[in-house]
Amino acid sequence: MTLAAASLPVPGGDGTEGSVPSLDRLRAALRPAQLPLPRPRDVHEAALRAGDLLHAEREREARVLVERFRQEQAPPEDRLELLAVGLRCAALAGRTEEIERDAAALVTLLRRSGHPQQAAAVATVLLERGPFEQPGTGRDRAAQAPQPSSRGRRRGSARQVSPEMLVVVRAQMRSALPGPRGEIVDPRRDAARLRAALSALPAVRDQMLRDPEAELRLRLAQALEGAGDEAGATTAALDVLDLLEDRGAGEGPDAHAAGAHGDGAQDPGPHGAVPAPGTAEGPARLATAAHAVLARTLCTQRPLPAVHHALEALEAMPLIEDPPLRVGLITTLLRGLMAAGATAQAGFTAGRLASLQRTLGRDALRIAPLLAVAAQRVDAQRYDAAWVVLEQARRIARGQRDHRAQLEAARLGASLHERTGDAAASLRELQVLAHHARWLADDLETTAAAQAELIRTELEAQALVMRRALDLGRTGVVSEAVREIERRTRPGASRSGLPPELLWDHRVDARVGLFIAVGTALARGEEGADEQAYDLHRREALEAIGTMPPGHEQRARYWAAYLEDRHAHLLAEQGRRGAARRAAKRAGENWTHLGHEEDAARMEALRASLAAPR
Repeated sequence: MTLAAASLPVPGGDGTEGSVPSLDRLRAALRPAQLPLPRPRDVHEAALRAGDLLHAEREREARVLVERFRQEQAPPEDRLELLAVGLRCAALAGRTEEIERDAAALVTLLRRSGHPQQAAAVATVLLERGPFEQPGTGRDRAAQAPQPSSRGRRRGSARQVSPEMLVVVRAQMRSALPGPRGEIVDPRRDAARLRAALSALPAVRDQMLRDPEAELRLRLAQALEGAGDEAGATTAALDVLDLLEDRGAGEGPDAHAAGAHGDGAQDPGPHGAVPAPGTAEGPARLATAAHAVLARTLCTQRPLPAVHHALEALEAMPLIEDPPLRVGLITTLLRGLMAAGATAQAGFTAGRLASLQRTLGRDALRIAPLLAVAAQRVDAQRYDAAWVVLEQARRIARGQRDHRAQLEAARLGASLHERTGDAAASLRELQVLAHHARWLADDLETTAAAQAELIRTELEAQALVMRRALDLGRTGVVSEAVREIERRTRPGASRSGLPPELLWDHRVDARVGLFIAVGTALARGEEGADEQAYDLHRREALEAIGTMPPGHEQRARYWAAYLEDRHAHLLAEQGRRGAARRAAKRAGENWTHLGHEEDAARMEALRASLAAPR
């Protein structure tokens, strides 16, 4: 078997991955679940349904369903699925007695089914994970937590567990049980654990009740996505599909219940990841979850394949009543359709999404779909409708103190005001955007990779603030934006992870912008603007240009030419004609040296106009 396919698989194998889906296909895929759902007939179906209910935040119903089928006879694999869901329900509810009972039942089932190594490893990891609400360190929890039952074991010393088995089971159980309160989920560490588990798996595969490779690869894809490694997540998700295809298990009896729990309108973790639930997932569920990951990771770079992956997941859900999952997939679908330029299909999908997002139980889950609908309305030039939806999302985001959502709302609001020509309102939105980008970049829970992108966003927003303020003649706002840019870009100011040439370019841009703002204010006769400040800011801009990184001399020459160009115009506006002619001459020579003949001719025309008698 060859993993990490070089080309993307064709969703459904029908050759439509390069075309926009028809409206008929969208109508069928966007239908709600076929209610009422049929009752589960056996333990396997009950486990899958309980997992869906758990993901839909209906823990009480999931617990009732698990209890109803707990005593039913079933193969060990199916009972393992049911008990895993029951254990997670008990852990989420904080029911210590039920946790002890389900943990003991899980370990006993593995031991009696002939998998003592896996049973011992699960018992060890259950104590390490501390689902018993015990404070303190992992060692303290292991010492204090109730021990799983030892029924069915021979007397004597505890069974020694192989390191490989522990590595695999730890990776499996990490998302199966909530960790200690206050634990920060780091998807990069999760990805490292999952890679280690996949490396250790061949040594213990035969000692496990079922082969967890596909499940581990799926969780690796989700962890990489949460860590911002979209290329790695795409490869891992493709590996899942390849593995399931090689096993001949791409379609299965549980295909109707394909709950792609890696997706959905869930609260993102600290790094944007959505943890996979602790249920054993059937082959078709894993395939659908892989399609969901691919839909998200390909949405920007390859929108049409992303659209078809999202549809593949949605089409496998006619008998799934899981609003967070369904709305999350449709949100991804809408973004892909917009990126692909499918206007009619995006409009239809946005209408369905605007309706379906009301079925979500918590307001926090509505933010992402509302922002997606608002973006589509802006794209369709329905600005009044976009503003209504955008304000709904913004109001919820403020109530939830969701800075990332407020950042995206401000970005969208700035775009909306730009399109309607309201420069002052756009300036306010850009200031809000920069504020939230700064807050997130300075947050201790933000990863280094995410911090770099947030600092880039902050710098770009502040640069736009500076330009809009220049257009509006707001010198004070320009000065404030320049201070924020200097804070991020001066040498040794911060470890942003951004290229030094990018930081230098922003620093030069800021100083040139402040020079222009002061010169314009001086020409207007604004209070506090004088020739001394004007000359000072020009010297500071020249000094910044002179600190260019190696290899960027050409860019520095451009900045020097542009500075002299603006200097000539500003001097002319101030009535300093002689100095303006000299500056225009220097600027013209610089433009000629750079090969910008049109700019050089423009400077020559300025010199001629200044030389003419008044």
